[in-house]
Amino acid sequence: MTVTRPKKFLQNALLLACAVALVLCGLAFFERQNLVSELTVKSQTLHRLASQRADQHDAHLTSLSAIFVAGGVARQDLLLDVAATIKRFYPRITSVNVVPYDPSQPVIETQPGLSAQARDRVVELARRSTGALQVGQLPDVPDHYLLVKRTPNSDAAQYGLALVIDARGLVATDDPFWDAPSASLRLSTPDSQTALVGQLQSQEAGFSKPLGSASQPLVFETSLAVGLSDLLPFRKVLSVIALVTALLLLSAFGFKQRARTKDAENRAKLSAQETRLAHASRVNAMGEMASGMAHELAQPLTAILSQAQAGRHMARRGDVDRLATVLDDTVSQAQRAANILERLRRWSKPNRAPSEVCSVHEAAQSVQNLLALEAKTKGAAITLSLHGDPLFVDANPVELEQVVFNLVRNALDASDAAKVTIRTLVDGRFVILDVSDTGPGVPDHLKPRIFEPFVTDKPDGTGLGLALCHRLVEEMGGDIMLLDDTAQTTFRLSLPLSNKTEAS
Repeated sequence: MTVTRPKKFLQNALLLACAVALVLCGLAFFERQNLVSELTVKSQTLHRLASQRADQHDAHLTSLSAIFVAGGVARQDLLLDVAATIKRFYPRITSVNVVPYDPSQPVIETQPGLSAQARDRVVELARRSTGALQVGQLPDVPDHYLLVKRTPNSDAAQYGLALVIDARGLVATDDPFWDAPSASLRLSTPDSQTALVGQLQSQEAGFSKPLGSASQPLVFETSLAVGLSDLLPFRKVLSVIALVTALLLLSAFGFKQRARTKDAENRAKLSAQETRLAHASRVNAMGEMASGMAHELAQPLTAILSQAQAGRHMARRGDVDRLATVLDDTVSQAQRAANILERLRRWSKPNRAPSEVCSVHEAAQSVQNLLALEAKTKGAAITLSLHGDPLFVDANPVELEQVVFNLVRNALDASDAAKVTIRTLVDGRFVILDVSDTGPGVPDHLKPRIFEPFVTDKPDGTGLGLALCHRLVEEMGGDIMLLDDTAQTTFRLSLPLSNKTEAS
C-alpha cells in the first residue's frame, strides 16, 4: 500500500504535466495565429489609408499646376495662397516649390524651401518625366521625399512643380496597436528600397505591399517581433493550469462525464470560431468595397476642395476672369465624380430599355457632334467613313449611341492629337462599325482582360466603360472585340442587320 500510493501520485503528476504542456503549446500556437492575423488586418487598414493619402497628392499637383499655368510667375501669389491652404489642411506636405529649368529664373517656394541640391533634383526629375509624376528622395532631409510634375505637362515644359512630403505623415495613425514595442513598420522607395520611415524589428511575421498609388508605389512593410510573453501571457498560463487541473480532478468522477464535457467544449469553441470567421468575412468585404469607392472618388473630391479654396481666394481679390476658369474645373471634377457613381450603378444594375429599329449612321454622326468640341480642344479629329446605304439594327438608340460614344471617348483620351475614324460596312447579315485611332494602343498585358470590370490603364479611370459596352452589345445580340495585327488601335462592333427594315 505504501508503494502503490507514491507511484499513483507520480503517474497523476506526470499526466498533469503532460496535459499542461500540451495545452500551453496549443495556447502559444493560437496566440501566435491571432497576433499574425491582427498584424495582417491592421497592416491592410493602414496600407489603404496611406494609399488614399498618396492619391490626394496627385490631385494637389493637378490643381497647383493648373493655377500656375493660368497665372504664371506674375500671379505667383495665387499659387502660394493655395499652397498655404494645402499645407494647413495636409501638414505632411511640408513645402510647395516651382523650380525653373533656367537657373536665372526665380524660384517660387513656400517655407522652408529647398536647398540648391534639392532644386537640381527637382529639375532632373521634371526633365525625366514623359507626363507621369516622378518620385525621388530628398537629398538632405530624412523621412521626406519629392513628388514632381513638369509644368506645363508637355515637351515644352519649363518648370518642375514639386511637393516635399513627410513620409511619416503617410503612415501616421492613432491605432494603439502600432505603439506596441513588438510591432514595427517601414516605408521604402520602390527603386532602391531605401527606408524613408521606420525599421523592421523582425522578418519572422510580416506584411509587404506597394501603396495603391500609380504615382507613389512606395513599399509598405510591417513585422511583429513575437516573444515568449506574447505567446504565453501570464494570466492565461495560470488559467490554463487551473483549467487542466480541474479537468483532471473531474475525470476521477467518471470517463463518460469527462467525455461529455469535452465534447460540449469542442462544439462551443467551433461555434465561436465560425461566428468570428463569418463576422470577419463580412467586415473585410465591406472594407474592400468602401476602400475601392474611396479610392475612385478621392481624386475628384480632393480636386474640388482645392479648386473651391482657390476660387474663394480669387473671389476675395475680385479676380473674376480667373475665377470662371476655376469654377469650370470644379464643375468638371464634380461631373467626373457623378459619372463614376453613375457608371458603377449602370454596370451593376442595367435597366434594359426596349429595342427599336435605329440608324447606325445617325448614332455615329451624333457622337461626332457631341465630341467635336473636346476633339478640337485636344487637337484631335473625328472622321466618318460610312457605308453608302443606310444601315439599321434592332437596339435602343440611347444604348447604341452610348457604346459608340464610349469607344470614341476612349480613343480621344489615348492621345491629345489622336486621329479617330468611325467606319461602317456590311458583312453578310451583320453591320460592322470600327472605331480606330492613332494613339499608343492598348498595353499587351491588358488585352486579354480589356472588357473585364475595373480593368483600366488610365490613372483616373474606373474600368467600367468597356465592361458596360460589352454587356450592352451582348444584349443587342452582337459582339465587340479589339482587333489584333492592325496598324491602328481598332475596336470592332458587330450587330445583326434589322429584319424589320426589309419588312418595311
